[in-house]
Amino acid sequence: MPEKRTLFWGGILLCLLLLFAWGIRLYTRKHQSVAGATVAFSVGADSLYSQYQRDEHTADSLYLGKVIEVRGKLGEIQHNGVLEIWILSTGGGGGVNCQLFPGEKYPGGNHRIGDSVSIRGKCTGFLMDVTLSDCVFQ
Repeated sequence: MPEKRTLFWGGILLCLLLLFAWGIRLYTRKHQSVAGATVAFSVGADSLYSQYQRDEHTADSLYLGKVIEVRGKLGEIQHNGVLEIWILSTGGGGGVNCQLFPGEKYPGGNHRIGDSVSIRGKCTGFLMDVTLSDCVFQ
């Protein structure tokens, strides 16, 4: 019968190997867009921004971490390396920042500032604007 010390260190080694394998699996997992996800809410950019501006805690309880569809007017397009961020303007001075999933292209091909767009993304909260990540076009 093996000694208790050998069994103890063998168990510790087995746990470390399992944790290492789990970490490698998470690290190598492909990043996914929200294209196939179910939409929890459909809301206008003005309404979403005003809800966050009025009461961030309540808005977080509704939207944070959920896939939402936002409709609004395109205010600006920013390029940050390979990332493209579409900012939907609101009447309140702020906006909704929609970080597009890498490789996502506007379906019509042509887009102009002021166009009405509908974007689906995961809500990541409110800094100075409402932020959506992994966005795709509707």
